[in-house]
Amino acid sequence: MLIKTILNKVHKLKSFVYQDVKLGFHQGSEVFDVTVVPRKNGHAICSGCHNPAPGYDRLAERRFEFVPLWGIRVSLIYRMRRVQCKTCGVKVEQVPWAEGKKELTKVYMQFLAGWARKLSWKEVAKTFNTSWEKVFHSVEYIVEWGKAHRVLDNIEAIGP
Repeated sequence: MLIKTILNKVHKLKSFVYQDVKLGFHQGSEVFDVTVVPRKNGHAICSGCHNPAPGYDRLAERRFEFVPLWGIRVSLIYRMRRVQCKTCGVKVEQVPWAEGKKELTKVYMQFLAGWARKLSWKEVAKTFNTSWEKVFHSVEYIVEWGKAHRVLDNIEAIGP
């Protein structure tokens, strides 16, 4: 089974395609470099107002850390598009796997934060070949997400 097939099975990306997977080296360790491209019929989404917007240009490649496979680090590599939004002007597009300028994917932050509930943050960092700070930011992201959604759930429970 191909790694692209596994990624599509466990983490399908709406409006994007896993194009190519190569085994390489980054920062002294082996890594699966997974190139991600937008679907031909996919529209870029403005990160400001979250509406579709026409493309403006492309930025340099960015790496987003993904959940490791078989102890090998995985990086999603993508050239972010800038969009010409009618409301916000020129903005970088919003992608479904990451938030803001974070270099960790959302699913990897969830993965690290889940392990951080069972082990010390230092042990999680050592086990998954990452830094203590990335584990910290993952836990922080999940806590903030939980607080935001708990407030929304409480508002819906109270009703009009």
